[in-house]
Amino acid sequence: MKRFFLLVTLLISVFLPAQNWKTFTNTNHIYDLCMKDNNLYVATWGGVLKISPIDNSNNLSVYTEKEIYHKGNRLVSNDIRTLSYIDFSESLWMGSSDNGISILSQLGFQDLGSALGLPSLKVTRIIEHESTILVATSSGLAVFYYLPGVAFPLMLHQYTVANTSGGLVGDNIVDMLLTETGTLFVATTNGVSYIPLEQLDNDSAWKTISGPGSPLLSGGNPKLSANSENIAIGLYKEVYVHPLDMDSGPWTTYNVSNMLTGKNVSSVLLDSQSRLWISYADWDEAILSYTNTSDSLLTLIENNTYTHILKETNGLGYSPISRIVELNGEIYLCSWGEGIYHKEENYWSNYDPTGIGFPRIAQVITDNDYNLWFASGYISNLPVRKGSMGVSKLADGNWSTLNIHNSPIHTDNILGIAIDPLNRKWFATWDNTNSPEGWEKGLSVFDEDNNIWVHITKDGIRYYNNETQSWGAYNPNPSYRLTTSTIGGIYPAGDSLMMVMCYDGAVNVLDMNFQIVARFSPPNTVFNHLLYGYYNGEKYFIGTNDDRGLTIWNHNSLPVTGGEHWLIPPPADLSSCVVYGVVTIDTPYEGKQHWIAASTGVFMWNEVNWYRYDTMIKRYKYNIISNLWENDLLYYVNEERLFGSVRTTPTCIFLDAQNRIWLGSMENGLSLYDPYTERFTNYFYPNYPLISNYITCLGFDPVAGDLIIGTPDGYNTLKIGRTVKIPTTLQNLKAFPNPFRPSVQPYLQIVNMPVDNMPAGKAECRIYDSSGALVIKLEENALCRFQWDGKNAAGKQCSSGIYFFVVADDAGNIKKGKLAIIND
Repeated sequence: MKRFFLLVTLLISVFLPAQNWKTFTNTNHIYDLCMKDNNLYVATWGGVLKISPIDNSNNLSVYTEKEIYHKGNRLVSNDIRTLSYIDFSESLWMGSSDNGISILSQLGFQDLGSALGLPSLKVTRIIEHESTILVATSSGLAVFYYLPGVAFPLMLHQYTVANTSGGLVGDNIVDMLLTETGTLFVATTNGVSYIPLEQLDNDSAWKTISGPGSPLLSGGNPKLSANSENIAIGLYKEVYVHPLDMDSGPWTTYNVSNMLTGKNVSSVLLDSQSRLWISYADWDEAILSYTNTSDSLLTLIENNTYTHILKETNGLGYSPISRIVELNGEIYLCSWGEGIYHKEENYWSNYDPTGIGFPRIAQVITDNDYNLWFASGYISNLPVRKGSMGVSKLADGNWSTLNIHNSPIHTDNILGIAIDPLNRKWFATWDNTNSPEGWEKGLSVFDEDNNIWVHITKDGIRYYNNETQSWGAYNPNPSYRLTTSTIGGIYPAGDSLMMVMCYDGAVNVLDMNFQIVARFSPPNTVFNHLLYGYYNGEKYFIGTNDDRGLTIWNHNSLPVTGGEHWLIPPPADLSSCVVYGVVTIDTPYEGKQHWIAASTGVFMWNEVNWYRYDTMIKRYKYNIISNLWENDLLYYVNEERLFGSVRTTPTCIFLDAQNRIWLGSMENGLSLYDPYTERFTNYFYPNYPLISNYITCLGFDPVAGDLIIGTPDGYNTLKIGRTVKIPTTLQNLKAFPNPFRPSVQPYLQIVNMPVDNMPAGKAECRIYDSSGALVIKLEENALCRFQWDGKNAAGKQCSSGIYFFVVADDAGNIKKGKLAIIND
């Protein structure tokens, strides 16, 4: 078998380095914020936002996003819990929940972790004091300082229960503050300790709030706030206020009997005007969720009178408030889902970052109008971490999110999305047993063009009444009743049919009128744990959740339970596994191949033999006599290996328009397999700016030409080539880099700006030298650009000098430009 590795690899190397990476995540779930020079730095579960006003106003309506820092561009983690601008070092310290601190200064990013003295990688509060920085963590307190001439911080000392002789009441610090009088209060899950900061190294100077008349502050997560006179401590459903002099004065308790609502306190603030602000929400660390089931977001207590501030009043939304902050005498609210608020005179201004409605991407799919739809669900009847928040849509650069709060969608736990030939959106969910209030089972269908919602379960079909804003009664006709209401997925079945994977039931095939025209079950399944279906126009591939694994209906007719066309793959690896995806390709050397991503590995079937791709041996072939895998292809020396040689679990598979296969993994990014070179190319963090190395799904934007790479922390895009052109004309042609140095850059690109696209059809570019002689003709590539390596049509390097390019589209329109070549 002849393989032209070198030629094709050289061609592909011209294409791949041109790819542009972008990162998208959710940044409206806020933990904390700080201010420097009227810039607000916002800590979110998707990184850190820097926003600035277009004038000198504090009104958030005039703020715009300037920067976003996340793991893809060097942040240690996407989940940033606290941050502080350190004036004396002119640096921004950003503390994460799981990987220490990122420090951003004029030198760039620095990482501060255990190796530099951090007691724990979970950081809860950062405070600047003169030339030192106090850092609270889940395993104690550390103090850092900068030595003159040294560009990174040094640790002075750590403070724990053990090395303070029990002075610090607990190591798991959940909050910390430094009063104007110089007293450091440290809140832990064992209680609250305090000490004059100047005596921090005196173990006997530590004191703990306890004793007669004092509140019991252990066993929870106390929230701290103080002004020039008092300290406030929020714990569970109560708030306690005391003078800063802890040796005098009584405690004042606020609870359901005294001005509060009786709900758990999420944050407290004693502001500079002696007003007490209290927000309400329950925090679930396991799924990173604040919930507030009451009507009140906040309580404001002023001059011994209180006001309960309700949801969706005076500019506020419905999302819980996670933190209340005073900056330069102004009150700000951090919300869990709607950005930040600023207190104006009679209302709250808001900055809600536009973007996807959640970080965790379960599935991404493109509809018939080339809009992108993202699902956030999981195989669970309960909310999942950073997900289970409905679906988001990206259309013409504009984001919208559908959830049970703002739409008739039947649940926030959308596991999968399918688009039918009528461009209707089908949403699948897991069962709703013990699920949050408002979640329903089954599937819903959204007809956007006619604003019609349909809900289908094992009980039948019902429609949403837009006038009454409620669901109608079920039509229990058997032709509409699904086998079960737990939906593992929805997939096209050909001939305007949709496969609904009824978990624990059967595959239900529905027509465009939502009638069930067929039901079938694959052979040898015990529980029918159906998750996946793929129809390639010739055969059906059915995947389960570790219950039989993969089965194939080897015919283009609809499958039949017990039918003669069922094929069971002989390898045991595919008999008990989770099937994540299947693609079919036509290869230049081995004909048709079907690739399978499963929990047990990456497999290929060429309709004769079965193969498995691995990290040590490139490809194994299954011996049906011995029932063993045997070596088939080995890796060459220095050849890139599947998933960068890391033993990991495949999670998804995607076939692009260039007939290349993309494979996502659970721990090491993704691999690209090119059937022309029969080689892998790997993309993983930190070599590439992936926001996470756990790839949950893959999709494609045909207009932008972007591969969509879903993760639990958002998604990346990677330009791989357009398949749809938006209407445009030749506008402002730019060549870059210009001047072009072939010894430094592999090629020069000519781009139609500002749209970065070419008109319909295939444009052509001609390069001429300064004498007017034709040097070479270039063809438009998959990115709708022209690329030139500086060589003439004969393959010889052009000399240094000025060259001219002329681009013509199919309609005969022409644009010209000039470039320079410098041969070093």
